[in-house]
Parts: sequence; structure tokens; C-alpha cells
Amino acid sequence: MIQKTQEEIMRNWGTDNSDTPLVSVRCSTYNHEPYIAQALDGFLMQKTNFPFEVIVHDDASTDKTADIIRDYEAKFPKIIKPIYETENQYSKHDGSIARVMNAATKGKYIAFCEGDDYWIDENKLQMQTDFLERNPEYTMCFHSAIQHYEDGSRPDALFSNILDRAYQAKEILKRWIVPTASVVCRRECLETDFYNNLRKDTRLIYGDITMFLTLCHEGRIYGMNNVMSVYRRHEGGAVWGISHERNYKHHFHFLALKQYFPELKWTLNILMIKADAAWCAMALLGRQMNIARDFFKLNVLSNSILVPLYYIRLYKHKKEYAR
Repeated sequence: MIQKTQEEIMRNWGTDNSDTPLVSVRCSTYNHEPYIAQALDGFLMQKTNFPFEVIVHDDASTDKTADIIRDYEAKFPKIIKPIYETENQYSKHDGSIARVMNAATKGKYIAFCEGDDYWIDENKLQMQTDFLERNPEYTMCFHSAIQHYEDGSRPDALFSNILDRAYQAKEILKRWIVPTASVVCRRECLETDFYNNLRKDTRLIYGDITMFLTLCHEGRIYGMNNVMSVYRRHEGGAVWGISHERNYKHHFHFLALKQYFPELKWTLNILMIKADAAWCAMALLGRQMNIARDFFKLNVLSNSILVPLYYIRLYKHKKEYAR
């Protein structure tokens, strides 16, 4: 646990009224016993001239995650604002976590960090909040992060090389470059009818990218080259494994995005045909012809203008398999 008192953290806030934070840090956690303390320490080490709160949502962990959070809550009651579930909400897939977190969030800005990631720069919140305060046309800013493999299978490296510049929606759509723990955004942009309708759409399976695209839709987004967080990869993390069922869902996720963001139609079409062709080839290589046919039919229905390219790619993979 960080060797700071609550009073030391709040000393430069300019007010002791922590009921009106400028920033709400949102941390979702489940069975993160080995990691949650490091995440909480990263929040509490922040040096700011404004109040912030840390909303920690423990989704009925079965290990000692909740016990660790309670220790921090006891020492930092004006900053750490926990939510302890007795029944797992994520498994319901009904938006319960988002509703609970939204009801608890009070800040003008929201910062994100999952319970197994952590921040490494004490000036992170101040720097990002200052930028958004100075630039009202920007709805979100993010920064570079370290990618850390917990099992030591790969050396630490940059998750993505973020430059100090504005980014466009198609850039973050083509390649996953935004670490969630690096994001600070305007809360009001996530309270619109547009985002609420999008969030309820069960076809959308990736919450992060839909949120980022919404923020692009509502304004501009900015990247910072500063390395200020760590994205931890480990067995049991939130990233889904590869499966044909997941790939089907991925396809309809793209279709839904085209409905909400028609300006990204061509970028999404290209991404869909690349993904579907690759999954079709995988099915062919595994002699799963029914799955290969399904992916082909899906693509014909949703991207008829790109069917010739799909045929070429499919034929190429069939020839490779025949050899």
C-alpha cells in the first residue's frame, strides 16, 4: 500500500469537498488479487490540484480482491469509493455494470483503468485533465503505454507508439492503438441518447472501441507520447480467445458499427472482408467446410461490392490448402 496519507493526497486540491470531484477514476475488477493493490496505488500517487474520486467496482470476486479494496477504503475513505457486488454482473450481459458505474460517477471527466492494469506517472491525471480543460473541442485524450506479459514470455515493449497529435476515428478502428488505462474523456459525451442506444445494442461485443468511436463522433481525440500506464497481459485477462462463435459475433459487431457510424463504412467493409477471409481460410485448413461456407455467405450478404475480392482471397487459400 502506498505510503501516503489521505490528507497528503488532498493537500493541493484547493478544497476538501471530495463530493464534487473534477475527475472520476473508474476501475472494474474481478479476481485481481495479485494486481489490484498496484492499480490502487497508481491512482493514489496522482498529484493534482483538483479533487478526484476512485470508483472501484468489484464484480463478486471469489478471491481476496474485495478484502484488499476494503483495506484501501478504510485508509482513504474520501477517495476510494468501492462498489461490492454479491452476484456477478458481467455474466448477465445486460448492462448492469455500466448502469451501476454511471450512477456512482460524479466527475466532469472520466479516467479508466481495469484492476489488472496500472498507472506509472504521478502527473498523468493532471496532464490529461489540463489538456481537456484548455481544449473544449476535444472529447478524449490518451497516451502511450507499456505492454507487459505477466508470464515473461516476451519483453516489455510499447503497446503502440502514440504521437503528440490529433487522431481520426479510422486510425483507431484499423488498429487497436488505444490502451484503455490511458483514456481520460468528457463524461457528458457518454450520457447522450446516441451512446445509450449504441451501448444497449447486443451486437456490439467490444465496449472500448464503441466508446472511442462515440467520442470521435462527438468531437476530436488527442494522443500523447508520454508513457504513463502499463497494460498487463496474463492468462485470465479480459481479451477473448479465438473461436468460430466469437468470429461470427465479430462480423455482426462490424455490421452494427456501420449502422451507427456510416462515415466509416468503407473502412469497416475492408476490415470485415479481411477478417472473414482469414477465418474462412482457417476453417478450410481445418476441413470445417460448413463454417467456411457460413463466413462466405455472411460476407456476400453484407459486402456484395467486395465479393470479387473475397473470391480471389478464398481461391488463393484453397490452392494453398490443395498443395
